[in-house]
Amino acid sequence: MTRLKHNPRFSLVFSLLLLVLTYAIEGFLYGPWIYQLIEKKSFLTYIVKDSVRIIILYGAAVLGISLVVILLTSPVLLITVGLNNWLKSDTRSFLSIFLAAFAFAIIVQRIDLFARFLVLIAAVFLGKLDLQLVGFSRWLSSAILVGLCWFGFTVGILAFYEWKF
Repeated sequence: MTRLKHNPRFSLVFSLLLLVLTYAIEGFLYGPWIYQLIEKKSFLTYIVKDSVRIIILYGAAVLGISLVVILLTSPVLLITVGLNNWLKSDTRSFLSIFLAAFAFAIIVQRIDLFARFLVLIAAVFLGKLDLQLVGFSRWLSSAILVGLCWFGFTVGILAFYEWKF
C-alpha cells in the first residue's frame, strides 16, 4: 500500500492493467452471446452474412463502450448544465422521473448485469483518476481510456474464440 502512495506511476500502471483485465473479462463474457446469436441464426439472418453480423455486434459493443467511457470522463460541468436546462420544464421533469423509475425497475430485475456495469464504471473511474494524477489532460485521458477499453474488450473476445469454453 505504501508503494502505491509514494509512486503514482506504479499506481497508474496497476490501475490501467486492472482496467484492461476488467474489459477483457467482459469481452470474454460477451463472446458467448455473440457466438450464440450467430449459431442460432437469430439476428439479421436473411439480410447479411455471418461475418457482417459479427462486425455489427462487435461494433455495437465498441460504440457502447466508447459512449460510456466518454460520458464518464467528460467534465461534470457539461453534464450539470445539460441537466439543468432539461429539468426546467414540468413535462421534462415528469418524463425524467418516469424514465428513472423504469430504469430502477430494470436494474432491480437484472441486478447481475448492473453489477457488471458498475465494475466496468469503477475501473474507468480508477484509470481516469490515476491518469489525471500523473498529469494527463481530460481529453487525452479519455482517449487513452477508450483505447485501452477497446483493446481489453477485443482481447477478451479473441480469447473466447481461441478457447471456446
